[in-house]
Amino acid sequence: MRLPLPEPTLAGMRCLLRPWELRDAATLVAAWSDPEVRRWLPVPDHADRAAAADWIAGEADRRRAGLALDLVAVEPGRGVLGGPDADPVGRPGNGSDVSGEAGADVLGEVGLSAFDPERGAALIGWWTVHRHRRRGVATEMVRLLTTWALGPPLGLEVLVAEVEPGNPGSLAVALAAGYEEVGRRHDGRLVMAAGTVTGAVIGWGRGV
Repeated sequence: MRLPLPEPTLAGMRCLLRPWELRDAATLVAAWSDPEVRRWLPVPDHADRAAAADWIAGEADRRRAGLALDLVAVEPGRGVLGGPDADPVGRPGNGSDVSGEAGADVLGEVGLSAFDPERGAALIGWWTVHRHRRRGVATEMVRLLTTWALGPPLGLEVLVAEVEPGNPGSLAVALAAGYEEVGRRHDGRLVMAAGTVTGAVIGWGRGV
C-alpha cells in the first residue's frame, strides 16, 4: 500500500501541511527533546541532528512501504517548495532552500501510522511546538489530515486517536477535530475515532 502525499497541499487559516525537509532537522530535535512530547509520544533515545536527518530522509521509504505518512505543519504561505513529486528531504538541486533559517516556520506535526487495509483504518498522532500550543494549530492540522484521509485517494474508513490518561490537551484537540470517544484500552487510553466506527475498530490499535 503506497501512501500518496496530499494534492493539492492541505491548508487552513492557521497552518498548511507539507512533507518534512532536511532544513527542519533542528526543529525536530527540539521537539524530540521537549518534555511534554517525550511524556506522551515515543521518541528516539538519542535525539540529535543526525538521528533527525536520518528519520526525515526515510520519509519517502515509509510511504512507499505503507508504514506511515508524516506531515509538518507550517504557517500558511510559507514552506511550500515543491509539489507532491518534490524530494521531501530537501537535497540540494531540487529547488529547496536548504540555506534558510532551519525550521523557522514549523508549527508541529501530524501523521498516520499502523495502517490496516482490511479494516480501512489507521492511527493518527500529532504534536505542536511549545510556543504554538493552545492556538488552534493542532485542531486544524488534525482536522485537515482527517478530512483528506477519509476521502479519495486514500479512502480510509476510520481514523483512531489514542489519548493517554492525564492528557487533556490532546483530548480537547481530538474532540474539536470531530473525533468521538468510542472505547478505552486496558491501560486507560481513550479510543477516539472519526469515520465509520465498528466493534472491530474499537478493539484495534497500538499495543492491543
